[in-house]
Amino acid sequence: MKNSKSIRRWVQIIGSLLSTGLFIWLILKQNWALTWHNLKQLPAWLWPVCLALVLSGMVFNGVRWFVLLRAQKVAIPLTEALRITFAGAFASNFLPSTIGGDAVRMVSLYRFTTNKTLIVASVVVDRAMNVLAMASVIPFAVVTFGNPFLYLLKGQPGPKAELALSPLISKLFTFIVRVKNRLVQTFSIWLHQPMILVSAYIISWLSVLVIFVEIWLLAKFLGIPVALYQVLGVTITTYVVSILPISVNGYGLREVAMTTLYMQLGASLEQAATLALVSRFFMVLQSLPGALFLGNVMPIKINSDEYKKIEQEPETLDGI
Repeated sequence: MKNSKSIRRWVQIIGSLLSTGLFIWLILKQNWALTWHNLKQLPAWLWPVCLALVLSGMVFNGVRWFVLLRAQKVAIPLTEALRITFAGAFASNFLPSTIGGDAVRMVSLYRFTTNKTLIVASVVVDRAMNVLAMASVIPFAVVTFGNPFLYLLKGQPGPKAELALSPLISKLFTFIVRVKNRLVQTFSIWLHQPMILVSAYIISWLSVLVIFVEIWLLAKFLGIPVALYQVLGVTITTYVVSILPISVNGYGLREVAMTTLYMQLGASLEQAATLALVSRFFMVLQSLPGALFLGNVMPIKINSDEYKKIEQEPETLDGI
């Protein structure tokens, strides 16, 4: 198991380097004077508005987790759930790969409950709710890109879909099948509370909606001729590609896919690449507040063996 995990990590690192290298190659091809002109087109008020949108998305994530936990009588304050959520996001983006954001959240929750099953289940269901919210916009991808997207979902090459992508999509569905039983098992804890699950889903939709609006605003002021529904289509497609276990946090892979798809919708290379970079900048920026909370949310004392056990649990969450 350890060797398998090590191989997967190396695949992710190599995949990230290759996709980042490809994106750098795309960047080098663009006209930097035009790129700077595109950036200057963005009004000053847009930056704080986009930051507020992505931060509100993080807040919604924290509120969703809080709702799931309080439904199981875990006495965690909302402010603490938010602090742990931000700390987990920071860990995912900036700390070594062995210290995942999910592990941070699980360990931090030990201060409020010692029920290991509930701790793991809360994070699994929290992630799954986000996936369900994203999956609900798949029809917009079909409307935006037509048959090629359907071919990708089936793991078959379409007229514009290269064979190289098909194995990646097949791996995604293999992953989904592998964790299906685990999700059914963990969801069962909340099945007798359907309104809690409905509330969590609605909050999940709000958490992704603000991201759609943020990207759409950036695209609009960069001069990219796209409607909001097309932004939804591109975002879910890049999301599917970026969660494949072949890169770390989708670095490089997301940017290449995003640049390519927006160019298909009429954006220039400079516009599409700028949008990919700026939106990634906001993705990283939204997790920075977690640096202030990370040291405070972790338990003062926890058995190292227990931490290792918890850290192994998120293996079934990778990519969600």
